[in-house]
Amino acid sequence: MLETQTEQDLLKQSDPMEFWPTWKLYLPLIPYIAFESIRSIRSGSISSLGFGTIAAANPGIPLGGLVGESKYQILQKLNSKNILKFFLVPKGSKDINSILEKMNTFGLVFPIILKPDSGQRGQGVRKILSPKHLEECLLESNVDLLIQEYHPGPFEVGIFYYRYPTESKGKIFSITRKVFPKLVGNGISSLSKLVETHPRYKIQKDRFQKRFSEAWDKIPKLGENILLSEAGNHCQGTLFLDGSEWITPELENKIHEISSSFSGFYFGRYDIRFSSLKDFLEGKDLHIVELNGVTSESTNLYDPRFSFRERYSILFSQWKILFKISRQSKVKGAGLFSILKELYNFYFGERIVSDLSI
Repeated sequence: MLETQTEQDLLKQSDPMEFWPTWKLYLPLIPYIAFESIRSIRSGSISSLGFGTIAAANPGIPLGGLVGESKYQILQKLNSKNILKFFLVPKGSKDINSILEKMNTFGLVFPIILKPDSGQRGQGVRKILSPKHLEECLLESNVDLLIQEYHPGPFEVGIFYYRYPTESKGKIFSITRKVFPKLVGNGISSLSKLVETHPRYKIQKDRFQKRFSEAWDKIPKLGENILLSEAGNHCQGTLFLDGSEWITPELENKIHEISSSFSGFYFGRYDIRFSSLKDFLEGKDLHIVELNGVTSESTNLYDPRFSFRERYSILFSQWKILFKISRQSKVKGAGLFSILKELYNFYFGERIVSDLSI
């Protein structure tokens, strides 16, 4: 059982492991992943391609959602009214008038969300406030973009779902509660000083300085609330807390119903916003931001209340489920060449995406 602490208390704490780079966090997991990959080869199953077998866990998503997957294509395959409205802006599309017309067709008004169609960890996610702002951001990018309806929350969660192909009903593996970073002005200190002296936010000082460059040296008024980020992403400063107490039969049934509408999806994490906790727990008021595939994390592991052992227990359990689903799949996984090619294109291809995320 996690110790009882308020969100504000947790926001004042600094936990180094919480901000480890990905390679460091996954280092102890490498022998286990190697073992399961070899085991997959020896299994003789149709998806037996070593590490590439994990792509078979979500045959409805290219490479299972390993890297470079299109958010637009994934959302299109979810046949649900719970998805926030969205449409694609192809690379090179700079005609602001045609985009505004399409927004009108979809019933979208400012503010809206603009983000790369293929992106990770919240990179390039922008809250767009006006047509002029939209035009400026379009000029900064050379990738396919997604325009999406903005939902004010105030709640956002990550719901990790899985279903074994041999079973008819899926389960919620975890829920992550997201607490957005904010500061309160004291009428004396500048924004830069408030960030630099905060045990948690000082770790992301450079990111916040870029985001609030114009207000960085100004002094917020006494009692003024400064929301440092609206992106429900750990790298953007959001605190992740375990929300297992929010798993209800009604919510699990709703998530399974939504997931069942996507042919070829068995394993991944939903990012969802909602305004009423009561309705959410009853499986209502769910607004899907996006769905991530096999490289999703059960992000509750970043809860600073968890011990080292508890975090790795979550991580190992997640990967054990992933390999089991992959071996039960009736489709072929991905070859090493396909994986390496996609990794190269994503990380080393010509991509211009602003990092000034919301």
